[in-house]
Amino acid sequence: MTRRNFLTAASGTGLVAVASQASAAESPETKSRSTGASARLRLSCPPSLFKGPIEERLEQIAKWGFVGYETLWPEGELPSIRKKADSLGLECSCIVGAGKIAPGGMVNPPDHDQLVAMFKERIGVAKTLGCRRLVGLTGNERADASREEQTAAVIACLKRLAPIADENDVTLVVEALNPLVDHKGYFLTRSDQTMEILQAVNSPRVKMLFDIYHQQITEGNVIRNLTQNIDYIGHFHVADNPGRHEPGTGELNYANIFKAIAETKFEGFVAMEFGPLHNTEEALERVFKCLDWT
Repeated sequence: MTRRNFLTAASGTGLVAVASQASAAESPETKSRSTGASARLRLSCPPSLFKGPIEERLEQIAKWGFVGYETLWPEGELPSIRKKADSLGLECSCIVGAGKIAPGGMVNPPDHDQLVAMFKERIGVAKTLGCRRLVGLTGNERADASREEQTAAVIACLKRLAPIADENDVTLVVEALNPLVDHKGYFLTRSDQTMEILQAVNSPRVKMLFDIYHQQITEGNVIRNLTQNIDYIGHFHVADNPGRHEPGTGELNYANIFKAIAETKFEGFVAMEFGPLHNTEEALERVFKCLDWT
C-alpha cells in the first residue's frame, strides 16, 4: 500500500481517529497534513531527509502528514524556523540537552557542573523553537570506577537536572545506545538499567528516550520492553536493523511495534531517525505502509 492509498484508507483501519475526506487522486505534495495530525501516533520527521532551505524542508515534512520535525542540533535563524514551523502546525519534537557520546559526562561527577550549564543553555534553544524534550546522554563507561559507582553518579547528575527541567516545563529524555555496532563503550545500554536509574531519580521530568534500533541490537524484546516501561518513556526514535534504514527494510516488525505503541495511548512523539535505503519518497512510503497495521 502506498502512502496515498494508506492516507485515504486509514479511517477504515482504526489508525486515524478523525476520518480524512481527501481524494485518492491527491498527491503527497498536495495532501493535507490533517490526516497525519489526527493519527493515533504523533510522528516526527528530520529535515535532513529533504533538500533545500530549512523552510522548504519543513513544508515537505508537513505535506507528508507529519506533525513534528526533529533536528538534534538546530542551526540557523531559530526564531524564523519557529515562525515557519508554527505556520505549518509543526512542533520541534526533541533537541540535544545534556551530555555526550564520549568519555566523561554524567558518569563522572566532576563534569556535573558543566552539564548543568549545558542543560540551561540548551533549554534556551529549546524555548526559542517551542521544543519541550531534550536528550540526555550519560557518556562512556569509565575504567576507573565500578558500574555501581557510575550508576550512582548518573543518578546524582539527573537529580540536579530534574528540577531545572521542571522549572522550565521541559522533559529530559535519557537515551540508551547500543554498544555492539555503533557506540562501543557507551555506559547506558539496556532498558532495565535505564529503569533502575529513572526510578531512583523519581521525577516525571526525566524519562527514557527509547530508540527502537538501538534496543533491538542490545537486547531485543522490543514490544515487551516498551509496553512494560511506557510510563517511563518520553520519546521514541525509529529505524530498522540492520542498516539503520527506514521501517520495512530489516528484521523489525514495525507494523506490530507501531500498533503496540498506539495501544499504550502514548502521547509523545515517535520520531524518524534513519537514513533512507534508496531515497526519501520510497522510505516514507515504507513508513506509512508499516502504519497500516490491520
